[in-house]
Amino acid sequence: MRLSTMSRYGLRAMIDLAEHYAEGFVQLRDIALRQGVSFRYLENIMSRLVSAGLVASTRGRTGGFKLSRDPNEITAFDVVSTLEQTLSPVPCLDSHNLCDRFEHCAAKVLAEKLKNAVVSVLKSFTLEELASKQKELNSSKNIEEV
Repeated sequence: MRLSTMSRYGLRAMIDLAEHYAEGFVQLRDIALRQGVSFRYLENIMSRLVSAGLVASTRGRTGGFKLSRDPNEITAFDVVSTLEQTLSPVPCLDSHNLCDRFEHCAAKVLAEKLKNAVVSVLKSFTLEELASKQKELNSSKNIEEV
């Protein structure tokens, strides 16, 4: 399975919000700058995450975005499943009527296992864990640059 750009950028933005969770609302332009993502594209992503209830937003000078729940309560699966059309490696897992061989297909068994493995991995990581890993990676990067 290949994650779309929307999911990759969405995960980065959500990890950024997790890193700044204690600060409250974070301005979108700050996230966009830190993550190297287009402001307009990030607006679209955040709109979807707000609609899904993963992110809260407020307008105004002190407005911005923040996680709607504690970072340890939101998983990578929550983010990716919101931003991807499907997590299935083959279309027939989502629409059984696409293939008349669906009920008797050994390849489908493999595809189901692949999908279940992807879902399991995504559910195994919280934003808190990913933010902690990001801070660790940023620290080691800063040490190497000195």
